[in-house]
Amino acid sequence: MRKELRRWAEILRERALAEGLSFPPVLFEEVGPEEMAMLAAYGGFPRRYPHWRFGSEYLRYRETYRYGLGRIYELVANTYPVHAYLLKGNTLLAQKLVMAHVYAHADFFHNNLAFKPIPKDMEAEMAHHAAFVEKAMERHGARSVEEFLDLALSLENLIDPHAPYIQRREGEDREEERERPPDRLQVRPYLDPYVNPPPAPPKEAEEGASPIPLPPRPTRDILGFLARHAPLAPWQKGILEIIREESLYYVPQAATKILNEGWATYWHTRLLLPLLSPEEALEFAELQAGLLAPHGFNPYRLGYLLLKEVEERWDKGRFGPEYEALPLGERLTYERPTGLGLKQLFQVRTIHTDLSFLDSFLTPEFALRQRLLNPEDLPRFAEAKKALLFRLTNGGYPIVELVDANYGNRGELLLEHAYEGVELDLKKTQAVLENLYRLWGRPVHLKTVVGEKETLLSAGS
Repeated sequence: MRKELRRWAEILRERALAEGLSFPPVLFEEVGPEEMAMLAAYGGFPRRYPHWRFGSEYLRYRETYRYGLGRIYELVANTYPVHAYLLKGNTLLAQKLVMAHVYAHADFFHNNLAFKPIPKDMEAEMAHHAAFVEKAMERHGARSVEEFLDLALSLENLIDPHAPYIQRREGEDREEERERPPDRLQVRPYLDPYVNPPPAPPKEAEEGASPIPLPPRPTRDILGFLARHAPLAPWQKGILEIIREESLYYVPQAATKILNEGWATYWHTRLLLPLLSPEEALEFAELQAGLLAPHGFNPYRLGYLLLKEVEERWDKGRFGPEYEALPLGERLTYERPTGLGLKQLFQVRTIHTDLSFLDSFLTPEFALRQRLLNPEDLPRFAEAKKALLFRLTNGGYPIVELVDANYGNRGELLLEHAYEGVELDLKKTQAVLENLYRLWGRPVHLKTVVGEKETLLSAGS
C-alpha cells in the first residue's frame, strides 16, 4: 500500500485494539478493478479450480463496475493472516473507512463461535484444489472433468451445515469408524480415494440377509455420503470432497451476513468518526448513506441498526423480566441506566448467528422505532418475523436428508424433505434427482409434499 495508507492502517489498528477488538494480523493490498473483479468471482481468493462459473461471475462484476452500476470497495478473506483487498482509485477517506470495516470483520471471524472450527489456511487449500482439478483435466480431458464439475456443483448445497461443529462422544457409533479400517492414512479428503482403498458400494441384499443400515442414521451430508459410497472414479470422488469442503467453508459467512456486516459498519463508524476533519465529514456522510440506504433487503442497514438498538437497550436497562412484563407503550419510554450496552454487543458478536440474532432482538419496539411497520400493522409483526427467519434457515434452501441407501432392498437412495408448509420447485427438484441418479447409478427417490399430499418423486426408475 501507499505510505499514507500504511500509516492510517496502523492508526486504525491501534484504535480498534484499544476499543477491545481482537484479531490476527491483517494484510492489506490495493488492487485495480479488473483484479478486484477476479478476486470477487473467486470468493475472495487469488486461485480457484478452473470452471466457467467463475468466468461468468468475473464478467458480471467487471461490467457492473465499467458501467458505473456499482463497485466493490473491499474484499476480506477469513484466513490467517487475514487478507484484505482495497480498490485502487478510492479516496483516502473511503480507504480509511474500508480498513476500519475490515478490522471489525477480522475481529468477527476471530471471535464468533460459528467460525471456530473453520480452517484458516483456505488460501493454500484452494490452491491445492485448483492443482488437483487441473491435473485431473490433463489426465481425463478438460471436457469430462468440467461436465463432472457441473454435476457436482448442482448438488453443492446438499451438505450438513452443522457437520464442522459435531463432536461425538468416545465410543459412539459412527459410520466412518465402522466402515473404514483403523489403519487408514489421514490425508486431505479429496486425496483419500487415492491413498486409501474406497469401500464397496452397497449391493442388493440376499434374501434373509440383515445388512447394517446405510447410513446408520438419517444424514443431511448427502454430498459427503456420495463421495464415500458412490461408484465413481477416485478423481470424481476427490472433486465431490473439494466441492463439499469449500461449501462448508462458506456456511458461517452466509449464516452471519447480517450480524457480520452490521458489526463491521458499527465499528468503522465508531473508529473513524472522531478522526474526521470537517472536510471529510460530508464525504463520510455520503458513503454511510449509500451503505445504509433502505433499498430492498439491506443486511448492512438491518445489522447496524439492530446492533445500535441492542446497545441502547442495554445502556438504558431495557431488558430483563421487569422490562418484558411492561405493556408495549411503556417499554418504548422505559429507562433504567446501566451502561452495559458495549458489553452486550461483544457478547452478541461472540455467540449469535443471524437466525438467533434476529430471533432474540428483532422486536415490535424496534420495528416501530425504525418505521418498518405502522402501529396498525403490529398484529402482523409475528408472522412477518417468522417469514424472515424461515427465509434465513439453511441459507434459504430446503432441508433434505438421506434416510436409506438400500431402499426397497435394491441399493436405491431414499431422501426425505423436511416439509414446513412450503412446497419444492418441482422442476428444480427433478433436475437434482436426475443428477443424483447419474452419480449413484441406481434410482433415487424423494419423499415430499405436493398439493398437501405426501408424494414420492423419483429419477431413474
